[in-house]
Formats: sequence, C-alpha cells, structure tokens
Amino acid sequence: KTHVASPMTLDQALYEMERVGHDSYLFVDSETKEPSVVYRRHAYDYGVIHLSTDPMVARAHSPAAGDTTGG
Repeated sequence: KTHVASPMTLDQALYEMERVGHDSYLFVDSETKEPSVVYRRHAYDYGVIHLSTDPMVARAHSPAAGDTTGG
C-alpha cells in the first residue's frame, strides 16, 4: 500500500486523523519535511513520532562495513 501525503501541520494531521476516525495518521510535517505519525493516547491525549531521514543518522546506527556480528 502506498500513502501519498502532502505536507501539513501537526494540527492539520490531528484534524485528518479525527475526520477519518483512525487511531493514528501518517503525514509529512510541513515544518521539518520529515515523515511523522500522530496517534491517540488514553484519556483524549495525543502523541507524535517524528522519523529522521537524515543519512548521517542512518549511517551512525547501521553496522560497520564488514561487520559479521549478529545472526
């Protein structure tokens, strides 16, 4: 499944999540340009997860070239 998302604010994403009646909503944050997810918590509270697409961050968390550990 492919999700096409136009950049929007956090408030817009919360509105869209409520409009479609889901417990979470994937969107592109218009301020950071990063993929993010808003989700419903208990007691009418909300949370947000921002995903980093910075290649330096991804490289720092990946195993070193030639590393044979794991599995």
